[in-house]
Amino acid sequence: MITTGIKTEFPFFVTNCDIVYLDSGATAQKPRSVLDAEMTHYIDCNAPTGRSLYSLANSATEAFEEARRRMANFIGAEDPSSVVFTSGTTMGVNIVAYAWARENLKKGDMVLSTLMEHHANLVPWQILRDERDIGLELVKISVDAVLDLDDLNDKLSTGKVKLVCVGHVSNVTATLNPVKKIIESAHRAGAVVLVDGAQSIGHMPIDVADMNADFFACSGHKMLGPMGTGILYIHPDRFDEMGVMFGGGDMISRVTPERAWFKPMPTRLEAGTQNVAGAIALAEAARWLDDFPGGLAGVEEHIRSLGDHAWERLSQFENIKLLGPGPGPDSAMSLVSFTFDHIGCPNRKRIKDMKLAINLGESGICVRSGVFCAQPLVDDHFKLDGAVRASFHVYNSFDDIDRLIEAIRDVIADNGKEV
Repeated sequence: MITTGIKTEFPFFVTNCDIVYLDSGATAQKPRSVLDAEMTHYIDCNAPTGRSLYSLANSATEAFEEARRRMANFIGAEDPSSVVFTSGTTMGVNIVAYAWARENLKKGDMVLSTLMEHHANLVPWQILRDERDIGLELVKISVDAVLDLDDLNDKLSTGKVKLVCVGHVSNVTATLNPVKKIIESAHRAGAVVLVDGAQSIGHMPIDVADMNADFFACSGHKMLGPMGTGILYIHPDRFDEMGVMFGGGDMISRVTPERAWFKPMPTRLEAGTQNVAGAIALAEAARWLDDFPGGLAGVEEHIRSLGDHAWERLSQFENIKLLGPGPGPDSAMSLVSFTFDHIGCPNRKRIKDMKLAINLGESGICVRSGVFCAQPLVDDHFKLDGAVRASFHVYNSFDDIDRLIEAIRDVIADNGKEV
């Protein structure tokens, strides 16, 4: 396990050395080089991009486009024009909903999603269904939240599915969906595929060309980059099918009082002033991850070892319910969700999830509780009001997991009865 010196590269841990941060599935901490990249841009190169012609503005434009090239390389995109800068995964999914789906789907067409999706990859399709009389169906999952590929293929076989929207890794169970196989099946059935990469980006190698995804949306802040950053990959085959989402400056080539003509990809989807410093810092996060020992494969191995260790330690609690498939090929093991508050758990050790999370927080253990913006999975599938989630990144260690376990034991000792 790689731990020596890593935390010293993160100012957060230098300042908060006693905190055990296990909420990277929500947002990750940032290396010093990422913070420096954003600040340095504002100090040395702050100027409008794509418009002004003086040297400082040209330098800013080049830095922005270099960030695009780095992000394209980071995800294995062959054409940098395939990369659109966004504010995060939610915006990326909504761009697909507004700029592609509303241009290409008609009444009677079907969107296929899954029961394990984050709300950001479900709610936009519910809105589209209600607006345009388009069908929406969800692929079934197993008891342990593994996607039912037979059900997926049965639904694709109807010929009505035009868009498949699937998360790469579940933010509740860490289920690792076989997206390459899903994409192959969808393409054979004449459907395009949007992959929600919020929980996989920065945690494992991503190759959208090998994956052959039509769309891949992800957030920067979960891959050690700034909040309010992200990218949407759009396959070149989809370029001519794209409409626009926002109208405004820089995304137009000509405007008359009657109409507007739009620039080609990716500028047509980047209306208005972009978060240039954020994009540059995001690209620095990609560089930092590429330089991690073993690269993204090393990152994946490190994070998976943490998840395996956490699952093994948590499974030793008699009355805990662990959510998801657990260690093995069906899981990325980048997070572990669990609860003491479930049906069949004896009252003497039944502890409310929010109470557990609050108590852990008071001990300096940062975890998340609730439904994790995935209510159909947590509530409808697992029949829970919520759960507790510990999620990991490169700066975590076995010691962090062990401190979590000991803190849970302390909470149990203090709350032996139902609370």
